[in-house]
Amino acid sequence: MKESISAELFEKALGLMPGGVNSPVRACANVGRTPRFVVRAKGSRRFDEDGNSYIDYVGSWGPAILGHARGEVVEAVREAALDGLTFGAPTRREVEMAETVRRLVPSMESSRMTSSGTEAAMSAVRVARGFTGRDNIVKFDGCYHGHSDGMLVRAGSGALTAAEPDSAGVPAGFAKHTLVAPYNDIEAVKRLFESDPDGIAAVIVEPVAANCGVVLPKPGFLDGLREITSRYGALLIFDEVITGFRLSLGGAQGLFGITPDLSVFGKIVGGGMPAAMFGGRADIMRMVAPAGKVYQAGTLSGNPLATAAGLATLRILEKDAGIYGRLERKSERLARGISENTSLPVTRIGSLMSVGFGDDASFARWYSHLLDGGVYVAPSRFEAMFVSDAHTDEDIDSTIALAAGFSA
Repeated sequence: MKESISAELFEKALGLMPGGVNSPVRACANVGRTPRFVVRAKGSRRFDEDGNSYIDYVGSWGPAILGHARGEVVEAVREAALDGLTFGAPTRREVEMAETVRRLVPSMESSRMTSSGTEAAMSAVRVARGFTGRDNIVKFDGCYHGHSDGMLVRAGSGALTAAEPDSAGVPAGFAKHTLVAPYNDIEAVKRLFESDPDGIAAVIVEPVAANCGVVLPKPGFLDGLREITSRYGALLIFDEVITGFRLSLGGAQGLFGITPDLSVFGKIVGGGMPAAMFGGRADIMRMVAPAGKVYQAGTLSGNPLATAAGLATLRILEKDAGIYGRLERKSERLARGISENTSLPVTRIGSLMSVGFGDDASFARWYSHLLDGGVYVAPSRFEAMFVSDAHTDEDIDSTIALAAGFSA
């Protein structure tokens, strides 16, 4: 694999951007490799500036469930672009998007579009606080809800330890309103509510954790969150930025049969364009301006290109009855093949999976082995792998064969 052009670009980027990138993990610092600068992607593959081709299991971190540059989606964006790139005014597609998402995810009675998952999660938390009149939020250790100040915190030595900022520039006063519990520990959540019965506005959770490796919810965990929040008058927020429309057409909440009060969607809902959405119960969403007193706004919210891409993607997922079955079959075979041929632990649900490593050094060897063999995975052991409808049986076979040659 050649990398001279990528190396030149990265050297130039280091003098222009912090760490040479516009999002930290792209720098490949944890794996000790030069980031590969992508020039294009199509189907299951990405191609870099040096002419290398890779089977891609990142898929832009999840949006590319149909594969890269799916024809119908690209055509929808092209047609929308011919009419103008942005208006800052209502459009028909925004209404169609809200209708489509409500049909697929019934809990989304009312919704608001944003330009990123961070913005959507931040807004959902603000609405929860405004609706309940309470300040505190419960999140889970290892779950990522964007980089807004209140969400960038880590747990202390236990569930009842006050959270501390996880980033410079976040005032401790912001972090003190974020309470952190271990994922899958319903007893820790109960203790938090018992110690603060009238102060917790909401629990926000990834229904399947996917930013600390893929971690499945234990039986009763999500049901327990639903019961506890209802009992104490708090709201339950599902962050489905990753799981939404990937685990099922109705998201994780449809798969597990849990109805949250508010939900956050991103990635697939934008079809690969910068778009996200938050929403839920109509009585709660009436708090959002201009209907209510919780302010939220965005110049590019509901952008016509983003809504065109998102609608085209969701319509394909809705009309193609076999797509989730194909994703399940391919993903199961890939996970089983890696596990059986490497003895590495693989956690999977649907087309979302991760391979377990206990340290960065072992993962770095795995990453380099795959990269040099023409398979692209995320350059972090805490990120997920995503299988798309564009991955072929040959792609799966090649990946398993390559993995089989890895020595831990």
